[in-house]
Formats: sequence, C-alpha cells, structure tokens
Amino acid sequence: MLAPLLFVWAFYAPSILYLQFFLDWDSLSTLQASGVVFGAILLFSVALSFSCFWLLEIVRRIESGEPGEILRSLPPAAENVCRAFHVTLMWAFIWFILTIVAALVRRKNEDTNQSFTAENAARTLSGQGSFSLSGAFFDALNKGIRMIAFLIYPAVAWERNDAPIKRGLGVARVHAPEFASGFILTELAAAIVFLPPAILFWFVGEAEISLSDGVWYAVIVYCAFAWSISILLEQLFAAELYLWDMKWRKACSEAEISGAPLPKLRDVSRPSILDDIKEFDTLTATSTSQEHNHSA
Repeated sequence: MLAPLLFVWAFYAPSILYLQFFLDWDSLSTLQASGVVFGAILLFSVALSFSCFWLLEIVRRIESGEPGEILRSLPPAAENVCRAFHVTLMWAFIWFILTIVAALVRRKNEDTNQSFTAENAARTLSGQGSFSLSGAFFDALNKGIRMIAFLIYPAVAWERNDAPIKRGLGVARVHAPEFASGFILTELAAAIVFLPPAILFWFVGEAEISLSDGVWYAVIVYCAFAWSISILLEQLFAAELYLWDMKWRKACSEAEISGAPLPKLRDVSRPSILDDIKEFDTLTATSTSQEHNHSA
C-alpha cells in the first residue's frame, strides 16, 4: 500500500528541492511567482489524489475478494482522478491560499535563504524548520483540508455519488468526534515516525558537528518512507471512516424498516480493511439503492 505514495514522493521531493534551492524567485514577478506556486500545488494535489484513488481501488478489490493487484488498480484510479478533478482543483486553491498567507507570516519572522547542501535538503524534506505557532497552525489547517479531500474521494471511487463533496463533508460533520480523533492519532503517528530525524537534527545542532553527506542521504531515504507512512495512515483512516459510515447507513436503513431505534455509529461494528471480512459489495449495493430511493 506504500507503493502509490512512494511513487508520489519520487516526484514530490525533487520538485520541492528545486523550488526551495534552485528557482530564482527574485527574477519572477509577483504574478509569475504566484502562478508557479499554484502550478506546483496543483500538481502535488493531483499526485496525492492519484495515490489516494490508487489506494481506494486496491482496498475495493481486497474488500470484494479480488486480488489487490497494483497494476490492475491503475486504470480505475486514473479515471477517478479525472472524475474528481473539480474536487482536486478546489483543494489546490485552498492549499494555495493557505501557503501564501503562511509565506507572508514566515517572511516576517525568519530568513528562508539557504544554500543547497545534503543537510539542508534533508531538513527541507523532513520539515525540520524552526518551530512557530503560526507554522503549526497552517500545517494543521493543511492537514485537515487534505484529510477532508481523502474523505470525499471514496464517494467518487466507491459510490459514484453525484455530489461527492456534500457526501464527504457530511461524513466529517456527522461523525465529527471520530474524524477529530483520527486527525489527532494520525498527527501523533506522523510525529513518531519523524522523531528519529528530529533527534538527529537536534543533536547535530547542539553538538555543533558536521556529518557526511551519506548520512543525510540516508535521512532523505528514511523521510521518503516516513512521509509515505504518515500520508498512508491519513488515507487509510479516511477510507475506513467512510466504509464505517456506509455500514452505519445500512444499519439505519434496516432499523427504519423494522421499526427499531436508529443505531449510533458506535453501535455498528467498525470495519477494517485489513481483516478477512469481504463486505464491500453488500455495502455499496445497499448504499447505491438508498441513494436512488432518496433521489426518487
């Protein structure tokens, strides 16, 4: 399941390093610089969306009892990226606005001019900059928007919903406590996986020593897996919460038919995409039927 995100990293990391160290921003006008930033963010959004749809198709195949083959999951993922491009575009625009505001705040508080070295490249790709409350705030906002996008995509990939944004936002709103807990847990997991390079950077700074470029290249490779794992956990959480919502909606429909009290989400057993229960086909069939009945 890491393969899609490692593929994205192979494109993401060189792009970040080029924009950070090699692009002559001073030669660009404000409009040109804004266009470059938005173009890069849009490409990153499309790449992350592709990885998410790739993962969702793998999950669909597993939950349907089909072989979860990576290559066979590519064509449906590419199709869904096109179908959900309006969602990706909206995500990229919000990401762009947050980036511009964060850059304006950062420009007032710190100097971002750095030369390219293996150590600086490792720091950039690991996100180990100077801590600030404003930076943490914007990082949290970006993470929240990203996880909402990941929660919208199953409506496209699994249910072919005509209003995926409404459906995804509805899942986040109705199950706000579960969404919040997933946000916190994935943030904690990301902090844990990035703890080793953080400790290394702290030690190097405190001891005022220099390490060989080979060490920093190893850190970059580690960061590739750490970044992929942290994003994968966000995607898996969103997929599982959406699947749980589908199961809950089915239980509510059955309760309405039988006249029983409507169950809460916690009353419905939480599905796991890693177990041996193949329940996806039943859930999607029921959910689709409910959507048609509601429209009628």
